[in-house]
Amino acid sequence: MEISNLVVESQMLIRRPIAECFEAFVNPEITTKFWFTKSSGCLELGKKIRWDWEMFGVGDSLTVKELEENHRILVEWDSDPTTVEWLFEPIGNDATLVKISNWG
Repeated sequence: MEISNLVVESQMLIRRPIAECFEAFVNPEITTKFWFTKSSGCLELGKKIRWDWEMFGVGDSLTVKELEENHRILVEWDSDPTTVEWLFEPIGNDATLVKISNWG
């Protein structure tokens, strides 16, 4: 198998309702509290966004390819054209399974 055909998958259970989890990934006011340190804006369909990890001196731009509220986010990185997908699945009323896949 070629490296370009590989898919890296991960998942995490977050003990918060799906709407809160989804908002945490699209709203940089929340996301900067646990992931990147700086963002050019909220994730919106078709929008190009810049994320920076200032503590590491790195950053990149991405384009939001698909956005389904409380269900799916699909982005493509600019500098290394790979695709990342987040899928949000409710687990009862107060937990969310987030599945992340990266390929390309």
